[in-house]
Formats: sequence, C-alpha cells, structure tokens
Amino acid sequence: MLHDSVKIGSVEELLGPEHIAHLSARIAQELGNGAAFDVTGRKRSVHSLAGEDLARVKEVYEPRGRIEYDELPVDITELLDSAVDRRMDELRRVFPSARRSMDWLYVEYGAGQYVTPHIDYPFNEIAPERPKVAAIGIVLSEADSGGEFFVETGGGGSLWNEDGSVKENATLHSPWFAAMRRTRWRVTCRAGDALCWGTQLVHGTEPVTSGRTGKFIGFLGS
Repeated sequence: MLHDSVKIGSVEELLGPEHIAHLSARIAQELGNGAAFDVTGRKRSVHSLAGEDLARVKEVYEPRGRIEYDELPVDITELLDSAVDRRMDELRRVFPSARRSMDWLYVEYGAGQYVTPHIDYPFNEIAPERPKVAAIGIVLSEADSGGEFFVETGGGGSLWNEDGSVKENATLHSPWFAAMRRTRWRVTCRAGDALCWGTQLVHGTEPVTSGRTGKFIGFLGS
C-alpha cells in the first residue's frame, strides 16, 4: 500500500468526446455562473488545517480562489465511476492495490488561480480500514495556457517518517515544508485524459495564465 502511494500514472482518453460533451453540459447546468461555488466566498473548503480557520485554509491552499463543487449529482459520479471501472486493469498495473474510485468533486481555475504544493494522505475517514491509494484527476477542459499539474520530489529525508510514511502537515502552512528544497515535475494532459498520483506525493497546479481549466478529482481506494 505505501509503495503504491508514491507512484504516478496516467490513462489517456478515459473519457471519450461524447462523455466530455455530456459532462461539460451537466457541470454548466449545475454551476450556473459559478459564484456559489467560488471558494473565495464559500463558507467551506475540501481542504483543512488543524487548529486554523477557513480564511487561513484558503490562504494556504487556494490563495487566488477556485471553483469547488464537492456534492456532485449521482448521474455524474456514476458516469465517472463507470469510466474508471472500464480501465481499472490499466490503473492497477501502476497501483495494484487500487479497487474502486470514490469521493468525486469538480474544480475549475480561471486566470491567476492555482493550488499550492500539498499532500492528500492515504487516510480514509469513511472507511479507515480501506486507505486511499491514489488521487485521480480527469481533465474536462483545458486552459489556453498555464494550469499545469505538477508533482514535487526531493532526495532528502525531511518529508518522511522512519516507517516510510510521509510526515503530517505537509503544506506551505508548515515552516519546515515551505523551506524544504524540492524538484517540480510539470505535466500536461488533454481533455478526457486521467492522471493519477499517489496519496503520499507532493502535488499542486501552476497558475492559469489564460482561459479556464476544469477537472474532476477523486480517489482510488484499496
């Protein structure tokens, strides 16, 4: 399980053109103008920081805001689950302990928006005995420029516990993490492609410089 959680992989064309068009229309229908889902004005976030209020959470993770829709209708999540299930054999070549997809949300970034480096962690609040192996991001729409996903690696030991697990509080809120030297690996995906990253990998997104990018994010559970 810990070995799987430090890998990265991809599945190209997880969603075909008809699914992209359908999901784009459904998301547009659900979001409206998006104002109710913009984290700059929302009273909750999918992220959290122990002992910190929501304003600090937003400042650390999404300093310029983003659209965040975390209560997707069943028809959308079922379509995403089915798409992943059809390609699960390919996903399990990289993540052998993965069994299912879960916990979908939709995020969208406009010009200047991004997410800072952080780690998702394997812990599954709903079913602690079934850890989250990897996150999965499915691109629905690409920005004109910018918005690349990235992972960060480092050869030092400051990120890791002796048992091979990653240390807690790996966000820019922690001085030790902010000061740690890391190497950034940028990735570009097309609409319909899926990128998977282990739940112990540092990751984030570059600022969008033009246009908007939207993606579904979920987890692969064991």
